Amino acid sequence: MIYLPALAQKDTSENGKGLTRNMIEGGKMQGFLFTDVKGIRLQFSGYVQADFIHDFMETGNIHAMQPSTITVPGVGEGNTAFTVRQSRFAFTAFGVPDAKGRALKAVLEFDLWGSLSGAPRLRHAYIQHGKWTFGQYWSNFMDDDNWPNIMDYWGPNSYVWTRQVQLRFTQPISNTMKFSMSVEQPGGDISIPNGWSNKTIYPDVTAAFQKNFGRKNESHIRLSGLMHPIDYKNSDKDTKTSIGSAFNLSGNINIGNNDDVKFQFAYGSGYAKYSEDISGQGYDGFAAANDKKIRQINMLATWLYFDHFWTKSLGSTIGYGYLKLNTPDLTMPDATLKATHYASFNTTYYFTTFFKIAGEVLYGKRENRDNTSGDDVRAQFSAFFKF
Repeated sequence: MIYLPALAQKDTSENGKGLTRNMIEGGKMQGFLFTDVKGIRLQFSGYVQADFIHDFMETGNIHAMQPSTITVPGVGEGNTAFTVRQSRFAFTAFGVPDAKGRALKAVLEFDLWGSLSGAPRLRHAYIQHGKWTFGQYWSNFMDDDNWPNIMDYWGPNSYVWTRQVQLRFTQPISNTMKFSMSVEQPGGDISIPNGWSNKTIYPDVTAAFQKNFGRKNESHIRLSGLMHPIDYKNSDKDTKTSIGSAFNLSGNINIGNNDDVKFQFAYGSGYAKYSEDISGQGYDGFAAANDKKIRQINMLATWLYFDHFWTKSLGSTIGYGYLKLNTPDLTMPDATLKATHYASFNTTYYFTTFFKIAGEVLYGKRENRDNTSGDDVRAQFSAFFKF
């Protein structure tokens, strides 16, 4: 029998800096190497997060603050939820570089968001070979390096946040600049009459440019663009394509050893598919019963957050997000979403570089086309252990 040594994680002098949401979502947290066979190194990593949540008003999503699901008009019936659904685990395989020195990596990652009982759900499944990425990963249209340091799973309502199966090429321009392009999985998120059908013909196309700057290049500005073909068949059985488009300006500005400002400003039409709050609700475009083609819906999605470390073991985050749909010219129901708001504040204590607890207060609001609205206040306590 072979016994493998088990070593405890080592603490460092930067407790909180290595355990921020940005480090976790960006895949920067290290795991444990448990095999190295035939040139393939396999790493296991992940975390356990327990969330204790109380909503003071009625909302449809009891495990994450999703303002679009808040009841309108507001109902003063709260709810308490205890959950571990944010917990996740990942396997990462590193291959020997090829003859030209190009690195090879594959990632398979799951969380427990698959059901209320915590069934595994696929998050990422991709291969990286040099400058190429193949598989399911964060869309190239989003900024995966400016996550505010929050505990809520969904994050700002206006976050351009989605995982896409894609083929991506990334070209470094210099030590501080890079350019990337991708083709991503097709499919529109539209509201159409009976007798119409959604089609998937042309893939989405994205391009992004990022400039890093500042001390150790810890800050960056990123500009990305999206072309989103929306394919469908109308009641006359004519197959049509409407091209949605949008831009996304985002960044992470380090303004001191302990302070970061993170932001996003996105605008365009027909790109609700990429929205954290309203994806899957049919807001890329709309067609009434007598229409022959869809009309795209314009959307503004912006947020601003501030992260601050009081000490190496204590930090706070505060911010606000706003999402607005432009639908006045469309014959949509009065209960159609017009805007959502999201605000949060938390304080996090880092016992070590792998264990933290946090208290977070959140506010969400939904506004409809007929100017009715509902809101919710949420209190959340979370404990988090990384391995």
